[in-house]
Amino acid sequence: MHIYRGGPPAGLGLAPARVGVSCVPYFHSIEIKMSQDKKIKTLFSYFSSGTATPTPTPSDATPAPTPSATPTPTFSGTATPSDTSEFDLASLERDPGLRRSIWKYPPNVRDDIRREYIRLGPCQPQLRRDQYPATEFGTQRRRDASSQHAFTIDGFKSWKRVNDNERCAFLVHIGTSNSPHKKAIKDYEGLQNVTRHINKVINCQSLEEVKKNRLRLRATIEGVRYLSLQACALRGHDESSISRNRGNLIEIVKTFGRLSPDISNVILENAPKNATYTSPKVQKDILHIFASKVRNKIRNEIRDSKFCILVDEALDASQKEQMAIVLRFVDVYGVIRERFFDIVNVFDTTSLTLKKELSDVLTRNNLNIQNMRGQGYDGASNMCGAFNGLQALFLRDCPYAYYVHCFAHRLQLALVGAVEKQDYVWEFFSMLANVVNIVSGSSKCLSELQTAHGIEVDHYVASGERETGRGLNQIGNLQRVGSTRWSSHFNSVCSLIDKYGSIIVVLESINNCTTNSSAQRGEARGTIKAVKSFKFLFVLYLMHKIMGITDLLCRALQSKSIDILNAMDLVATTKELLQSLRDDGFDVLLHYVILMNFMLKRIVEYNSNDPR
Repeated sequence: MHIYRGGPPAGLGLAPARVGVSCVPYFHSIEIKMSQDKKIKTLFSYFSSGTATPTPTPSDATPAPTPSATPTPTFSGTATPSDTSEFDLASLERDPGLRRSIWKYPPNVRDDIRREYIRLGPCQPQLRRDQYPATEFGTQRRRDASSQHAFTIDGFKSWKRVNDNERCAFLVHIGTSNSPHKKAIKDYEGLQNVTRHINKVINCQSLEEVKKNRLRLRATIEGVRYLSLQACALRGHDESSISRNRGNLIEIVKTFGRLSPDISNVILENAPKNATYTSPKVQKDILHIFASKVRNKIRNEIRDSKFCILVDEALDASQKEQMAIVLRFVDVYGVIRERFFDIVNVFDTTSLTLKKELSDVLTRNNLNIQNMRGQGYDGASNMCGAFNGLQALFLRDCPYAYYVHCFAHRLQLALVGAVEKQDYVWEFFSMLANVVNIVSGSSKCLSELQTAHGIEVDHYVASGERETGRGLNQIGNLQRVGSTRWSSHFNSVCSLIDKYGSIIVVLESINNCTTNSSAQRGEARGTIKAVKSFKFLFVLYLMHKIMGITDLLCRALQSKSIDILNAMDLVATTKELLQSLRDDGFDVLLHYVILMNFMLKRIVEYNSNDPR
C-alpha cells in the first residue's frame, strides 16, 4: 500500500480521504469480503479466499523530478471528454506534490485525466527528508516523514478485531454510507464504468420522468379543454379510487388510458402520488392558462385601436355577484368584433367598485383607458347615473367614452311597459303560463302531448300541408316564458300555436280522467274554456304578429356587427311596420283569426276521434 505525500489526493477531485485512489480497490475488496463473512477472526481465514492486495510494480518507484523538468500538458480551446487527441496524456505529472490541480484543467477533460491517473496506479517517489512539504502548525512549519502512521508505521496486527464494529480499523476507515471512503469508491466506479456514472443514470432517469410527466399532463389538458368547450363540470362528488364515477375529468383521462397503453402506464394510480396532475388546483391552473391565452389573443387583435366596453353584472348559482366584460372593436380587416374578455367577482355593485375592477382588468392587459370610445350598460342608476354613475366616472378620465344605453334592453323595457298597460294582453300571458304549467306538470301529460302532436304532424305531412326535411316537424314540448328575456315570450307563443290542437286534447284528457282530483279537473275545464274562446285566439295571433316584428329588431340589435346607424334605421323600420299593422292590418288579422279558429276546431275533433 502506498500513501500519497503531502496529504489527501486533492488533485484528483475525489473524496478527501487519507489514503489515495490507489487504495480504493483494496478497501473495496475488503468491504465486499466483510459483507460475505460476518466474523473473521484470523489472518489466515481472511486471506484464504484469495483476496489479493494490489502491489506496486518496480516501475512505480520513480526518481524525484525537479520542478524545472516538469512538463505541462497543453490544451486547445474546446476538448471533449471522448476526444483525448487534444492533449498528451503521457505528459501528465504523476507526482502528487508536483502535478497541477485537477480544477485547473478544462471541465470537459477532467474525467479523462482522472482515468489516466487511475490507470497509471500509485506513485511514491523517493524524496529526501527536506523535500517533503511543510505544514503550518501555529508559527511552526513541520515536515512529516515519508509516510503517515495509519497502516504503515503503526501497522495493523489486531486481526481478531477485523469486522468487529468500532474496534475494527478497516470498518472505522470505511465508515457509513456518506463517508469519504464510500464517496471515493462511488467516484472511482463511476470513472471506471462511464455508462453507470451516477450523473448519466440520473440524467437518463430525469429525461424519462420528464417524458412521462408531459404525457400525463397532456392527457389532463386535453380533458380540461374538451369539458370546457362542452360547458361540462370537471369534478365529481366522489373522486376516490373506489368510486364508480370519479367525475368527468378523471373518467375522460381513464378513457384516454384505455385507448393508449402508453397513457395508461403513467396516469392516475400508475402516477406518483404527488404528480397525478388531476387535483382541483391543477384544473384551475390549466383553466387560468387557457383564459390567459385567449385574452392575449384578443389583446393582439385589438392592438392600439380604439375600443368600447360592454358590462353587465348578475348573481350566479353560488349567489356571488359576477361582472361580465365584453370588448367591442374594429380589427385590421375593418370588421366589427365583440369578444367576451373577462368575468370578475365583485363584492358590491357600487359605481366606484365597478370602476376599480374594470380599470384593473384594462391595466392588467395593457389596454389604455384613453383609447376607450364607448360604454354600454343597462339602465340601472349605478351604471347610467349622470353624476356618480359608472359612465360618469369614466367620462372624467376619458371624455370621448360616450355612454349608450343598450338598445336591446331598451326595447325589452318598452315592450314590457306596453304589455302592462293592456289588460287583455296581460291576461293572455297569464293564461299562457297557466297552460304550460298544467300540460308540463307531469310526465303523463307530456307523453300525451307528444303523442297527440305526433298524430297531428303525421296528418299534416300526409295531406301535404307541411314540408318534410332535416330538422322539421320535430316533436317537442311547450316553451316556458322567461322572466328576463322578452324574446322568450315570442317562442312560447309560436309553440302554443304549433301545438294548439294537441294541448286541447291533453286538457280534455285531464278533465275526463276520474282519478284526478276535483281541483285538477276543474282547473283543466276552466283552461279549456279560456283557450277555446275567440278573445284568447285573437290576442294569440295579434301578439304573434306584433312580436314577430319586434323579435326581428331584438335579434338584430344583439348582432355583433350592428352599428348605431343601422340600429336607428331598424328602429325606424319597425315603427313603420307596427303603424301599418295598426292602420291597415286589422281586417286581415280578423279574417285570419276566424279562419284559424275554424281549422283548430277541426284539428281538435280529428285528434279526439283518432283511435291511437
